Amino acid sequence: MHLLRSAWQAIRHLRTGSAQHRFGIFPPSPPRPPTKVYFSRRQSQETSPWGSPSSRQWLFIGVTFAGGVVYYVVHIDRAPLTQRRRMIDISADQEAAIGKANFQMVLTQYHGRILPATSATSRYVERIGKRIAASAEAISPPGVHYQWEFVVIDSPEPNAFCLPGGKVAVFTGILPILVDENSVAAVLAHEIAHAVARHGAEKLAFAKILLLLQIVINQFIDTRLLTNLLMQLLLTLPFSRRMESEADYIGLHLMAAACFDPQAMAPMFERMKALREKLMRGHRSPPSYLSTHPADEDRVAAIIRWLPEVLPEYEAKCLPSGREWRRTLRSLSPF
Repeated sequence: MHLLRSAWQAIRHLRTGSAQHRFGIFPPSPPRPPTKVYFSRRQSQETSPWGSPSSRQWLFIGVTFAGGVVYYVVHIDRAPLTQRRRMIDISADQEAAIGKANFQMVLTQYHGRILPATSATSRYVERIGKRIAASAEAISPPGVHYQWEFVVIDSPEPNAFCLPGGKVAVFTGILPILVDENSVAAVLAHEIAHAVARHGAEKLAFAKILLLLQIVINQFIDTRLLTNLLMQLLLTLPFSRRMESEADYIGLHLMAAACFDPQAMAPMFERMKALREKLMRGHRSPPSYLSTHPADEDRVAAIIRWLPEVLPEYEAKCLPSGREWRRTLRSLSPF
């Protein structure tokens, strides 16, 4: 009996204790201390096979940079005449196909405002343009072919362009400052120089470089607006201005090779500046570092600086020598 009584009391004690613990009579057990999270490489006990997040970032940057350098070196190219190094990673045929597609979009956009090919203005522009195009093909890289096409668009914009593959458009708004054949040739030579130098393909390749830089920078700074602004000021705009200056330089040589006076390019840009100021109606132009084109004063100064290099070619090829002049005058003399 004594054993049964003791067992019964023990069972009641257990039941009462569990009930008290269940209904909060006994204080709850103290909470477990929080697990400490260490960010130091030395204190961390469990790390991934790739290391800490910072090491993964540096690994990603290293692999990306190395791959970018190899890709750049494989696709390196040189611009005609200037021999400037740049990256081009698409073929000339692919570039021409892009230019043809964009040209069709332009024709659709200005449908009904394109002058007939038989008009005097269209024939005038095409005749000068074909002479420039012939000199352009002489300096083009081997295997690069053009399907030249010249159109005049009846629009007040003072503009002209040449798309990859040889698609040229001139707007009637620029014609008032083109006072003679040499000034028309200056505009066309500058625009055709963009196509000869393959600036369209270079822009596409440069866009890939910018995208790669953005990916790398965003690993550290997640401020895309600031990143885009800095890349515009420090990379994109200077890149565009450099290509415009290169087109001026190549255009001078194209004019000389086609027997147009390269001295006409500087006055043409001065008239362009006056026309632009007139259209802006007194508003000041943005600073040159915010523009895709060099300042007009800088362009004119550079052209004048390049003329001594170009004029001998023009005079030797296109101007008759003193002996020929005397022979010509003697033949015209009635005595």
